[in-house]
Amino acid sequence: MTHFTDDADGHDHDEPDGYRGPAHVVVGQRPPVIVDVELSGNFEPISGRFVWRGRVRELTHALGEDAAPVGTDLTITTSEGSGTARVSGLDLWGSHMVDGLTRPPFPVMEDTEGLL
Repeated sequence: MTHFTDDADGHDHDEPDGYRGPAHVVVGQRPPVIVDVELSGNFEPISGRFVWRGRVRELTHALGEDAAPVGTDLTITTSEGSGTARVSGLDLWGSHMVDGLTRPPFPVMEDTEGLL
């Protein structure tokens, strides 16, 4: 994502690692569909791991009403990689909210301290 400098304090601030755009999504044995996703993640110091989550838009439109209920695992593939996520809910607009289970399908922050 974007790297920018806050001129007011002279410090560099990074947006969370993530991806926004089209992705191939596979649910179970169904053929892949291309839908828009918004994914982001960050390193959680208490758990000591990188956690990612996001939103999969128009999945119900692409696969049908009962295709991906809460608890369903799906594979999300972007131009940057592939990862598995679990549906955790639906938002007010009908998008599927997901929590990452594996390495994310986007590049993560540089591990300069050997934490990841």
